[in-house]
Amino acid sequence: MNIRVSTTQYFKTTTQRMTDQQAALSKLQSQLSTGVGVQKPSDDPLALATALGAQAAVKTIDAYQNNLKYVTNDLTQMDTTLGSASNVMQSIKDSMIQAGSATLSPADREVIAKDLEGQIEELRGLANSQDASGNYIFSGTYQDKKPFSMPGDAGYSTGSFLETTSQAAAQAVTGRSVQVSNGRTLDTNITGNDAFVNSKTGEDIFKTLTDAVALLRDPGYPNGQQGATPADTFAAAFRQKAGDVDQVFNDLQLARTKVGVRLREADTLSTINDAASTQQQTVATEAVGLDYAKAISELSQGQLQLQASQQSFASTSKLSLFNYL
Repeated sequence: MNIRVSTTQYFKTTTQRMTDQQAALSKLQSQLSTGVGVQKPSDDPLALATALGAQAAVKTIDAYQNNLKYVTNDLTQMDTTLGSASNVMQSIKDSMIQAGSATLSPADREVIAKDLEGQIEELRGLANSQDASGNYIFSGTYQDKKPFSMPGDAGYSTGSFLETTSQAAAQAVTGRSVQVSNGRTLDTNITGNDAFVNSKTGEDIFKTLTDAVALLRDPGYPNGQQGATPADTFAAAFRQKAGDVDQVFNDLQLARTKVGVRLREADTLSTINDAASTQQQTVATEAVGLDYAKAISELSQGQLQLQASQQSFASTSKLSLFNYL
């Protein structure tokens, strides 16, 4: 059985074949220029889905890393502030030791009282520190509320930590919690109650020191101790206040240690996230990446095939029966 191929059909078939070859070469050239072997779903649906999933994971990890930067900035500011507060507290402790002497004159006690008042305000300023956004860093989730006010400040009355009325209420204040990796959150749960309030008595350091200043200016307080001289009662009362200051100082050191632990954890999580991001980027690249050796070989072979097709078509198209008449 003979099959006749018309000239028109031959031209159409050959032209389509060369067009397909040119398209294949164009695709190879595009892959070589971008380094991407899978450029659309039809090329390899599974590979592209794998790459897209890995790229989505990288974006999620980037979000976690941004959260970690936020938490790290907060914790770093907390650590710096608590370090400064620790220095002030040490100076206060020194002043309290000096002021505990029963041999001081009223003028001596007044000098120490004024010095303590200045240090109280310096310490209160540190306890009321704000971040770059104006949020109070030791107010937990109550970021817009000053942790320790001066009694009588607008909107405040007692001056206690966040105006809480009991130690239980103060301890119930929590910090901000942020997700920093898959299934892992990190908080800045260090509040003013942790660092500046006596964990045993519930009295904040500002009340303790204000009372100490009052004692310096009234050495007869407290009265009523039978057989004791005013100097004796003053010394006993001041020793109690000095003990309270020591306790808050220890609480502050513990709070700073907690901040340091969280900073170390944040650094570790950041390293883990970086490694996970690199791994996912590798998965995405390998899923749709190009085998350069194979692509270059296919390009060379395709170019030869196209060139042969073009030459064959050019020769055949010139043939005509009239050439043999």
